[in-house]
Amino acid sequence: MSSCSDSFLQKDSLTEPSSSTLQSDPENSMMALLVACYDALQSNQLYNSDQYTFGPLYMECISDNGGHFNWSGWIEGYDVAMGIQNPSSWVFSDYWKANYEVISRCNILLSNLEQVDMDGALKARFIAEAIVLRSLIYTNLTMTYQDVPYLTKPLTLENPKCAKTSRTEIVQSVINDLKAHVNDLPETADLGRVTRGAGYAILGRLALYNEMWDEAISAYREVMKLGYSLHPKYGELFTLAGQTSPEIIFSIRYEGPGMNEGASFNAHWNTPGEFINGTIDLADDYYLTDGTKTTDTNYGEMNDGKLDVSKPNAAHWENRDPRLYATLFVPGMYWNGKGGDKNWYGGANASLSTVYVMKYFDPTDTSNSWDNGQDFYVVRYAEVLLSLAEALVQKGGYSDAEVRDLIDQIRQRGDVNMPKVEEVEGTNLSKEAMLDIIKHERRVELAFEGLRLFDIYRWKMLDKAVANIEKERTSLGLAYEARQYNGERDYVWPIPTPELDSNDLLEQHELWK
Repeated sequence: MSSCSDSFLQKDSLTEPSSSTLQSDPENSMMALLVACYDALQSNQLYNSDQYTFGPLYMECISDNGGHFNWSGWIEGYDVAMGIQNPSSWVFSDYWKANYEVISRCNILLSNLEQVDMDGALKARFIAEAIVLRSLIYTNLTMTYQDVPYLTKPLTLENPKCAKTSRTEIVQSVINDLKAHVNDLPETADLGRVTRGAGYAILGRLALYNEMWDEAISAYREVMKLGYSLHPKYGELFTLAGQTSPEIIFSIRYEGPGMNEGASFNAHWNTPGEFINGTIDLADDYYLTDGTKTTDTNYGEMNDGKLDVSKPNAAHWENRDPRLYATLFVPGMYWNGKGGDKNWYGGANASLSTVYVMKYFDPTDTSNSWDNGQDFYVVRYAEVLLSLAEALVQKGGYSDAEVRDLIDQIRQRGDVNMPKVEEVEGTNLSKEAMLDIIKHERRVELAFEGLRLFDIYRWKMLDKAVANIEKERTSLGLAYEARQYNGERDYVWPIPTPELDSNDLLEQHELWK
């Protein structure tokens, strides 16, 4: 289970293990099907990428955190960022298929587990793992397409189609499933395998995203009982050395290099990746080391009202929250010894925002970045702390001291050491002020981890996000693609055209008709 090997699956039919195999070797048969469930998470549309497809880092590029500014039009999802998407946009179909592939494999495992006679505790664990993985995927689907087909059993030739179920009904059913099975999971397991903490954390995320504050609080408190802690070095966390940290609650495991089981979501050509840019808006949200937001607007040399991206001002990025330099590559930084002030190193094509992405990217890996062993973290403890803080504030009647402590733990991480809330923002803050702090902290702590778009959607701030990037583009004369906000329609993804064509039980969302 340390890696999802494709070759391991080439034994019998993935979807239809023979009855003789089920009876003679049920545990290994079920393990093969379970490995297949994990293997599907490595899809380029889910938790990997090949630089052109819609992986977890690239999802951030249709938020206000980033963009494919240098490669506009080349990469999946660019039309969603621009606000010119339609039901035939390839990202909608590819993301749909990738998510339902995981659901299909989980349902196949669950249906076969009903047929086998094996150790009861082991069977219960396999069931719980499949339930948690399927729940993660329904979290993805209900946050994007919202009302979707809710499949809990394999489709058959006799019944190959399914109508949509409402998001509300799906969410409640998934939460019920998780609560019924999560305690069948172990507290610890091999890296990359679902544990009790992962189950509760995904339950909490789904509840938080659907404003079920009590459910979220209860789930996150369960996670906090299980011994997780923050990694002392934020900059080290997103490297191979950080993969075994007690902060990592659930990760997608990759093995490499040279095994054809490696990650490529962080691939590069010996320079900062030109295909994925951070925004100045995000970079400036990393406060000065005194805990205040910079007021400096000197981003570099201006010519005819346009920022010369080949001549940025490195001094603008000095003395910032250390998480900036672990998350983004900004002017003044070094890549394999190249760069620094007055000698900006930006690869073959200077970023059109002057900002690249640093999180998960390893400058020292000059030959294996397309097949490397870096895991992607689906859930880590920092998210749990910030999500619990948000749920407590949203519910009301919370302890000001408890919420501040949850945020302060994040800010006071060993190599971050930013000022505490009470030292800058104060105490006894209003609900709105506290939520603003939490939203800011989520952005800078979790940037480029595949969560920002969901946060923008659930906070209903897509209009503001688009406006901020448009202001950045126009005020600095940057050569970004123009973005537009189309109202409520942009908060729901359309049912992909190929799905409507092949399934007459499906009906397009009202906002997309």
